[in-house]
Amino acid sequence: MDILLPQRRPWRIYLLALGFSLLFCYGLYQLASPAIPAVSLKQYPLVEVQQSDIALYTDALGELFASQQLLLTAPAQGAVIEVLQRPGALVQADTVILRLDNPELDFKVRAAESNVKKMQAELSAFHAQQQSQLLEQQGRLAELAALLEQAELETNLNMELVERGIAANIELQRAKLRLRQQQHKLDFEQQKFVQFSGLQQAELEQKQVQLKQLDEELGLLQKQQQKMLVTAGIAGYLQQLDVELGQNVAQGAALARVGSQQKLSARVYINQRQADRVVIGSPVIIDSRKGLIEGRIHRIEALVENGTVAAEVSLPDELPPGLRPSLDITASVLVGERSDALYITQQAGLRPNSTERVFVQGSTGIAHARQVRFGELSNKQLLIEAGLEAGERFIAVPSDLWPDQPLLQLKQPK
Repeated sequence: MDILLPQRRPWRIYLLALGFSLLFCYGLYQLASPAIPAVSLKQYPLVEVQQSDIALYTDALGELFASQQLLLTAPAQGAVIEVLQRPGALVQADTVILRLDNPELDFKVRAAESNVKKMQAELSAFHAQQQSQLLEQQGRLAELAALLEQAELETNLNMELVERGIAANIELQRAKLRLRQQQHKLDFEQQKFVQFSGLQQAELEQKQVQLKQLDEELGLLQKQQQKMLVTAGIAGYLQQLDVELGQNVAQGAALARVGSQQKLSARVYINQRQADRVVIGSPVIIDSRKGLIEGRIHRIEALVENGTVAAEVSLPDELPPGLRPSLDITASVLVGERSDALYITQQAGLRPNSTERVFVQGSTGIAHARQVRFGELSNKQLLIEAGLEAGERFIAVPSDLWPDQPLLQLKQPK
């Protein structure tokens, strides 16, 4: 007899075949479609585009220098017999730097002192002589005044006698004549006294002028002699020493240069392309590596050297401690303002004034490649000229990593 066995349905086989078919198709799809690289946001964080009014700064290198400098010169010809300070030394205004010697100048000082003393003695003797002559003139005037008074008495007496008929009229006329003569003598002597007094005053003033000239000559020589001990003149440091021990120097020759230690200014070198946008009074932010300092441009040189223009910056009186002349600095100089500017914080790999390829974040965790034109770099803020909008976020992946890749998959950091 025949035994009928139940038939097995091949549905499991169908499922397995279908699964293999799907895997095969997915594999073909993956082979046919380009792979999307995944980028960790921990390695390449997103940068957000910001928008606001922004001040435009250009970066510049520079150095500090003493705003107050003093050139020390030789007051007279002499030899350097002592050097007490060397370049770099801190000095006060009365610190002695050099000592010069000039025997001829010392002799001139002694001779001038002798001339002044001689003139002073001569002036004292002349003044005493004038007083004596003046007393003689005054005595002569007193004598004539007495004679005039006596002539007046005789005239009055003769007038009374004539009125009484006792004396003759001729005696009265003689008395009046003597009175007139005495009056003339007294008037003449008074004129001589006035002229004599004026002459004495003129001679006295002339000798006083001579004494003053001698005093001034002595003072000038003494100052030269004192300045042979060369002092710093200002508080600061000795920048430069131009002479050596034993060297002979002429009058007016440069000896040394002293610069202030606390009163400093800055010299910055601005790129030639940006120099035309800088004006007198433009704010400057200086990084001295000991703190930020705010200053202002107060002088711009006209010459261009090595593609830069030098400008001097005035600094406040209060500065961070430890600053000194010749210290290298970096500076940001204001060159303008931009309203509603798009910008990002400066990122490595993004160059100012260039067009770069970046990946902009989308809504599905995929970043799309986009060409973006960047502008100037201002105070660590890179301007965006085209290609991005405010609020968009992107990663600045180096373009040589995936030069032809249009998409990137963004992986959140764990």
